[in-house]
Amino acid sequence: METKNTQNPFTTKPVIPSVHQRKELLYAMAETGADWIMLKLGDVNTLPQLVGHIHRFGKKVMVHQDSIKGIARDKMGIQYMANCGVDCVITMKAPCVKYIKEVGMVAAFGFFVIDSDACRTGLANVKEQQPDVVILMPGTIPPQLIKAIKSEAGTPIILGGLMTTGEQIVGAMATGVAAVATSNPELWNCEI
Repeated sequence: METKNTQNPFTTKPVIPSVHQRKELLYAMAETGADWIMLKLGDVNTLPQLVGHIHRFGKKVMVHQDSIKGIARDKMGIQYMANCGVDCVITMKAPCVKYIKEVGMVAAFGFFVIDSDACRTGLANVKEQQPDVVILMPGTIPPQLIKAIKSEAGTPIILGGLMTTGEQIVGAMATGVAAVATSNPELWNCEI
């Protein structure tokens, strides 16, 4: 099965609200122009309802595989998220990229850029698994490194983690990334 998005699905609104609490979710759905919401709350019982609410507001749902309680980090967990209507799954497990794509969701492979070895390993996984998008963490890594990874990965890049100011978001977008995820609600309507 083909994935839903083969092009960069994050070009319209480059700030993605990363939501950890229900009150933040209500604000992200009703008060932001975001196209996507990164959902980092809920569990196996509440995920279908949360996804439905987000979709009713005309937004897409991105779920970090490790953030939803009670869902296995395997092929069956991925199938469950697809059945719930999740649009994109973020995984840190390279082999899961294949399963995410097989069920038609956008496959986002994330890795931490903590040193040269982590960068090399992450890029090797990107080349082997060919995710639809790469999420680099933390989002505050040096711009020259972001540009080098983007060039080598050949796929849209999202930055996430430690993005706390509008200046950081503007600077990140200047490196050519597709989007920035932030948990700071004050930045969710940031215009780039």
